[in-house]
Amino acid sequence: MKINASINIQDSNLLYGLQEVLKIIEQISKSEDSKDVICFQRNTFVTPLFILPLLVFVTGCDKVIRFENYSSYMDTIHFSQGGLKPDMTEHSDFLASLNKFAYKTFLPIINFPANIYCNNERNAILTAVESMLVKQLGLQPNITAGLKYIVEESVDNIIEHSESERGYIFSQSYPTKKYLDICIADSGITLLGSYQKAGRVDIFNHLLAIEAANSGISTKNLPDAENRGYGIATSKKMLVDGLSGNYVMLSGNALHLKTQIIDKFVSLPGEVNWKGTIIALRIPYINESFNYIQYVE
Repeated sequence: MKINASINIQDSNLLYGLQEVLKIIEQISKSEDSKDVICFQRNTFVTPLFILPLLVFVTGCDKVIRFENYSSYMDTIHFSQGGLKPDMTEHSDFLASLNKFAYKTFLPIINFPANIYCNNERNAILTAVESMLVKQLGLQPNITAGLKYIVEESVDNIIEHSESERGYIFSQSYPTKKYLDICIADSGITLLGSYQKAGRVDIFNHLLAIEAANSGISTKNLPDAENRGYGIATSKKMLVDGLSGNYVMLSGNALHLKTQIIDKFVSLPGEVNWKGTIIALRIPYINESFNYIQYVE
């Protein structure tokens, strides 16, 4: 089946990108063909919360999916190659590849190993990504500290809980609006799968799982393990309350959106069921009053 994707996402709403991806996924799920083609139209404008979920979905899909007419931007961020894989090249070559983006408003998709034993690789990748973001945006030290904490916490959750072989991170900044969008994703066992593996029989669907994770409920079935959980609360408070940002989490068929005025958990309609977890962060990067220390527990 040929899917005509006319994508012109307005970045003012963080969720627009995800909505467009879900439309494509729904069409693919209804297709009875073994091969589908996604044909992008001219004037395509995409965001991290469109690009990364689409890439991870296609990578894990049971059928063959090809892309046609995708933009030079999508080529530049290594979309068709599945992202840069820093563990499969010399570190100096990886840094050289990143340096090509020093004066752009985005970084390439980074496709990193999510194995818990690859801690050195994880640290090197995060350091490189954070350094590049600081270099690109000229971030204030207070914002840099918050960004580092939020991104590392999200990546650590993938490594510790997802049982995914690979994790993905991708960012795009919007200089005129002074905010940065970062999307982090995996194709692992979902939050629900993590709780079920831990024997939490009281958490039996994706909505309960995403509510539990965002309430600090641990995957360990022990009373004294409560309120540590996935460590999401601190990052979210720092992002939303401290930086006036937006936080989105999708796992299975459950979605959580947190802004300064919205705090909601919903189950997605239809047959949509994401195999893994997606976190999207909108981070305003001009904020003189933000104090990182106030939010660290």
